[in-house]
Amino acid sequence: MVGGTWLGTSYLHPDDISESRWARLMMTRQAYETMVRERAARDVSAPEVGEPAPDFSAHRLSPVGARTGERFVLSQTRGRPVGLVFGSYT
Repeated sequence: MVGGTWLGTSYLHPDDISESRWARLMMTRQAYETMVRERAARDVSAPEVGEPAPDFSAHRLSPVGARTGERFVLSQTRGRPVGLVFGSYT
């Protein structure tokens, strides 16, 4: 057992995962290691808590989910509260 977290993430080190847990995860060690390494690399550039969010734009949707032709641009809302809801319908 190695203990703690792995690669600066909250994920367990692969050596700390029991055989029974690997079975429950339905994931190979190699797939797990790849996933954690990709997430750790992505998180390096993520803003810290309390830092401004990076600017982005997104299509505005109507109540039925159709594009309205308008775009939401985060930088145009500076100084005003913004709530973002993320989801997926897959």
